[in-house]
Amino acid sequence: MGAALPVAALAMSAIGTGLSVAGQANQAQAQAGQANYMSQVARNNQVAAQRNATLALQQGDVDAQKSQLRTAQLEGSQRAALASQGGDVDSGSDLDILGDTARAGYTDAATIRNNAALKAYNYDIQANDALGSANDDDFQGANATASLPYSIGSTLLGGLSNVAGKAGSWFPSST
Repeated sequence: MGAALPVAALAMSAIGTGLSVAGQANQAQAQAGQANYMSQVARNNQVAAQRNATLALQQGDVDAQKSQLRTAQLEGSQRAALASQGGDVDSGSDLDILGDTARAGYTDAATIRNNAALKAYNYDIQANDALGSANDDDFQGANATASLPYSIGSTLLGGLSNVAGKAGSWFPSST
């Protein structure tokens, strides 16, 4: 019965080492799974931001076209009003008024397009940030899996060394 206790302790130490290895494998798998999930979320965010950039540019074009139509309507109303007052809309101050309206309309449309481009640019930055996050998460997932053999090997060596040390102290060699 004297040898049974040391043998049981050695077996428990070996079982503990095995359980630790299994725990490390499960933890690495969970870390890789989480990283892969986060990577996919980031890629989805990237796609959404790219789509938002496209939509911002499209909306800017639509809004600029509406602004140009309003300007054209205003110019037409001004031409009609000036002509009804007997003015020559092709010269003098009447022409200056129409030119000012056209320039203001052009400036408004250009501002609308510029604001849309700025909004799209900000979405592009968000898309690039999301891509960077996705790549980082991919690396984290790959690293969790790649480092697993080393951590398992280290645990096994440490556990075997512990078992061997205990065995050596409980069962000294007879040499």
